[in-house]
Formats: sequence, structure tokens, C-alpha cells
Amino acid sequence: MSKSLELLKERRSAKRFVSDFEVSDAQITEILESARFAPSSFGMEPFKLAYISNKDIRNELLEPWWNQPGVNTASGLLVWMTPLEETIEKEIIPSQNERNIPEEFKDIREQMTGGLHAALAAHGISHDEWASRGAYISLGTVLGTAQELGIDLCPSEGFDPKAVGEVLAKHDIMDNKKWKVAVGAFVGKVDTNQDFHHFFSKTRKPADESYKIVK
Repeated sequence: MSKSLELLKERRSAKRFVSDFEVSDAQITEILESARFAPSSFGMEPFKLAYISNKDIRNELLEPWWNQPGVNTASGLLVWMTPLEETIEKEIIPSQNERNIPEEFKDIREQMTGGLHAALAAHGISHDEWASRGAYISLGTVLGTAQELGIDLCPSEGFDPKAVGEVLAKHDIMDNKKWKVAVGAFVGKVDTNQDFHHFFSKTRKPADESYKIVK
């Protein structure tokens, strides 16, 4: 069995955290870098992250994060932010094309932009959904990295995005006129001394209900 599959089978979403555990700066950087190097649709990287350890800010986020205990008992809170449609069109696409494709290949930049628009239309999705998918892809890479580092991480989308965005804007973490909050994750060390530190046993559908191999 590969190491990555072994880690996936072992990992659980922590529900209760050791309140005085500290994730090191090196560990946080590695987690953030794993998100940065995640696969990205059309190379556009339509998201950015904030890691918030500041307890005062996290206390402000507790209510709009539906009073989930991980908000202010974990070591920190990871937040994925995605650009709104105008930001994608006017800022993300041009800057990423310039970053990814040399100037002498301007025709390829145009093809990349056209391909993205065609994919959005063909799949019947909005800019917002497309960007959120990108955030979730990067979240997937973070899960494996955190597990390998011995850090517990619990993805969370149980919050009011607008209210969370207002708190982030207040503290100059996000411009909520250009960006929105897509998903978050509590980061720290699970407290196995508390009840429901994990929710029940880890289960999955049988393999024959989950996938099919076609040769």
C-alpha cells in the first residue's frame, strides 16, 4: 500500500482540539505551500488562503462560524477565499496568463482564456462555482500534507460566508468587494480526552459501489 493511501485511510476530521497545542511556523508554511502547489484549472489558481491564529479574530468569527468549537479551540483557522466574477475576468485571468505563458505566445494566452470560458459554458457552471472547485482541490492536497505532518485538520463549510467575510474585511484579511469565503479548516491536535473528538468510526461505501474499472 502506498504511503499516501495509508495516510488517507488513517486520517479523521478532528472535532475537539487540544487548546494549548501550537502548530509550528514550519508546519503551517508546508501546509500552505501544499495548497499553493495543488493542481489548478487552466493554471488560474482562483483562490488564496489565510491562516488565522489570532485568538481575538477567531473569537469574532465564532458566531458567524455557527459556534463550532474548532474555530477558537484549534491552533488556528485556515480560510480559502475565492474571487468574484469581475475579479476573475479583470485580474485573475490576465495576471495568471502573463505569469504562466511567455509574452511571445500571446495566442496561447488567448486560447487559454477562450478554453476557460468554453469549459464554464459546457459544464453549465458559474465563475463562482469554478473558483470554489479550485479551492476544494487545494483543500484535498492540504489534507494529505497535514496528516503526514501529524497535524489534525477538519474541513468546515458550516458558516455564514457573508458574515465571515465582513469580519475578515474588518481586519484587512480580505476585500469582500472582490473576494468571498469558500471553505475553511480547523488546524491543530485532536483532544482524545474529550467525548466526540471524532464522530463515530470511519466508514466508506464498498469498493464496488464507489468505483468501476473499465478496460
